[in-house]
Amino acid sequence: MKKMLFSLIFLIFLIVSCGETTGVEPKNKGLAGFAVEFAEDFDLGSPEHRIDNPKDGIVTTINITALGYDKKPLTSYNGEVDVSMLYGENAAVSRITIANGYAENVEVKMRYCLDNDRVVVQEVKKHEENSQYEPTGKMGVSPVFYTEVATISAIQGTVKGAKGNPSAFNNRNLTLKDRQMVVIAVIEGGFYLHEVGVDDYSSVYMYTYSTPYVDDNVDETISLPVGALIESANGSVFEFFGFTEMSFPTFKPVYVEKDGKKELKIDTSLIPEPKDVGDILNDSNEMEKHEASLVTVKNVSVAWFNEEDSSYIEYSQFPLETSSGASIMAQTLYTAPLFNAVAEKPEAGNTTHHYNFTGILKQHTSARPSTWILVPRDMNDIECLDCK
Repeated sequence: MKKMLFSLIFLIFLIVSCGETTGVEPKNKGLAGFAVEFAEDFDLGSPEHRIDNPKDGIVTTINITALGYDKKPLTSYNGEVDVSMLYGENAAVSRITIANGYAENVEVKMRYCLDNDRVVVQEVKKHEENSQYEPTGKMGVSPVFYTEVATISAIQGTVKGAKGNPSAFNNRNLTLKDRQMVVIAVIEGGFYLHEVGVDDYSSVYMYTYSTPYVDDNVDETISLPVGALIESANGSVFEFFGFTEMSFPTFKPVYVEKDGKKELKIDTSLIPEPKDVGDILNDSNEMEKHEASLVTVKNVSVAWFNEEDSSYIEYSQFPLETSSGASIMAQTLYTAPLFNAVAEKPEAGNTTHHYNFTGILKQHTSARPSTWILVPRDMNDIECLDCK
C-alpha cells in the first residue's frame, strides 16, 4: 500500500512538473520541489546501450537544488530530505541536509536496479508529537538511467534476508526479455517459465489465474503447450508466502513460418532434466535456487499424516520422507488425483511403497513439516519402485 501511494504521489509530481510557469508570477511561495542531477561523468545509458549493474551497487554522486514555484533555485531554503530510489534501494546515507538551497556531491549507492530507475528526493519534517520524520509531499527525481534488462535469474537470484528469501524486486512490474525461455509446465492456473542455460534461480511461476491460451496457425487458439518458446513476458513480481510469482502476465511466444502459416515454436529438448534435491531438503538456501524448477526426490515414502486435515482435504497435500528422515510435502489434487496417499500411510497392516517423485518445486512458508512442496506434472512423474 505504501508503494502504491508513493507511486501516485510521484505521478502527480511528474504531471505538475511539466507545467510551464516561466515569466509568470507564482501564486504560491516557498518550496515547490527539487532538481536532482547526477555527476557529470555518470553514464545514464539507454534502452539500446545499458550500463553495468554490479551486485554491490552503482555508486555515484548527485547534486540537489531546492526550487521555488517559479522553477528557480530557492536559496532561502534550509531543510532535510530523504534520498531513495523509485524502484531500487539507496544503500548510502539517506537523510541529507539542504543548506541555502543546495546539497552537492551527495553519494548514492544504487542497489536492486533493473531495466530503468531514478533517484528520488523527498522533503521530510519532524512530527511535533512523536518526533518521527514524515514526508511533506515535496519531492524531485533524477533523470532516468538504464541498467540490465530483467531476467528470471535476476528476479529469483537477487533476494533479501527475510523468511522465504523474497525477491528484491517484489511488487515491481518487469519485462523479461533478451534470454531464451521455455515453458516447462502448465498447471495451477498458470505456467512455469525456464531461462535456458541457467542452472540456479532459473525458473519462475507466471500466474495467469486461468489456463493460458495462445494463437497458433493464424486463426486457431490453443492452450499454451509445454516446450513453447517465449520471446518476452511482462508481469508484476509478487511473493506469495515465500513463493515468487509474476502476476497477471502478458507474454509473446516465438513463432515460425510453416507452409505460409505461423506456428508456435516448440522445443522440448530445452526443458532441463529434473534436479535431484534429496540431499538438500533441509537447506533452504540451496532449495531456493531451484524454486519453480523441475526437481526430483528419490526413494521416498509417504509419511504419516492426518487425512482430516484441511491441507489434505483441499489440496491432497501430504508429506514424503527420505530414508534419512528429511521431508518434503507433495501436492497431487490437480495434477495427479489418482495417487492414493491415504493407502500409502504407514498404518498397521499397510504395505507402504517407495517412490521417485518428480515435479515443480514450490514454497509456502507456513507449510508443515516442510516449507517446500513438490507438485507432479501428471501421474508419469510418480514412479513406484517396489509395486508389483
